[in-house]
Amino acid sequence: MRFRAVLLTLGLATALAGCGLDDTEPGSGPGGEGRDKVLIGTSGDSAGTQLAYNIARAEKYYDAEGVEIEEVQVNGAPLILQALINDQANVGFLSLSTALQGREHGKNIKLGAAVQITNDWTPIISLAYLKKKGIDPAAFVKLPVKERLAQIKGSVWAVNAAGGLYERATVYLVDHYGLDPERDIEIIPLDQVSQVAGVKDGSVNVWLASPPNNKLLVEQGHAVELVTHDEIVKELPLVANARSAETIINDDWAKKNSDVAKRFFRAYQRGADFVVAHTVEEIIASLKKVYPDLSGDRLSAIVRANKENTPKDSRHPTEAIQAQIEFALASKNIKKSFTVDEAYTDAYLPAAKS
Repeated sequence: MRFRAVLLTLGLATALAGCGLDDTEPGSGPGGEGRDKVLIGTSGDSAGTQLAYNIARAEKYYDAEGVEIEEVQVNGAPLILQALINDQANVGFLSLSTALQGREHGKNIKLGAAVQITNDWTPIISLAYLKKKGIDPAAFVKLPVKERLAQIKGSVWAVNAAGGLYERATVYLVDHYGLDPERDIEIIPLDQVSQVAGVKDGSVNVWLASPPNNKLLVEQGHAVELVTHDEIVKELPLVANARSAETIINDDWAKKNSDVAKRFFRAYQRGADFVVAHTVEEIIASLKKVYPDLSGDRLSAIVRANKENTPKDSRHPTEAIQAQIEFALASKNIKKSFTVDEAYTDAYLPAAKS
């Protein structure tokens, strides 16, 4: 039995109220000490992943620009989008594929800055699960991809949020290789701790995971790759180009508060510059200014993976935007296409460095 979530156009305020959000006027009203407030939609602890943003906070780049950050914490990308649609967040971290739902429903939601250079996620399969099924992992990974998936009908696949990018990419991948995502697999939304633990004990059979989780679980001997990154690039290029995190804005808010938006992104780009120029150890030391409890090898792996994937310039090339629009269509997340200009704006980013 497959779990499925659909973004509804009605009842959004009710859904958000259930997450602790009320129907209040959004940011860029006065913040503390004469600063302008910007509301950030985010899901849980993003310390090691949204590096440009979090370094800008840690190094007080937003303070220097007269911007006060207030985070709107919700559970998953679909609810971040709802906050943007309802004017309860000005900026949010989610995929463009999910954000385009907002455009399809007539809201001026756009990608405002790149978070990732590429998306090097891969589906990993639990060795505990393969062992239980009596499948030899060494022989399994040598099979053609379609035959690998044929052997795991009835498997349980984990995603981070119902209705989000990871679920749609999972469905797209499974369907491409000949399984019926409605009947042949079960998809369950789990938090990251449960996903990792589930792969280790076999209760999660397959997980389309991003670095460092996919790499660490394979290196630690808990999983093997069901489909390699090279196979995804060759056979599923739209999945390879579907960035799992972008900086999405409510462009109506940004146009009305252009100076505030430009100051926000000026600080954001300074954060990206810091990430590119500094070592993993220096980045972690900076993050500890706002996340004092951060520690451990896992954090280092997360920061290292995201540092390597942070673009020097927060702009996206046209072809990267187009590929994400095409994936949103191909994965049936949206029914109508959009031009690059409808999906993306770099109007608030500082001038590109020569």
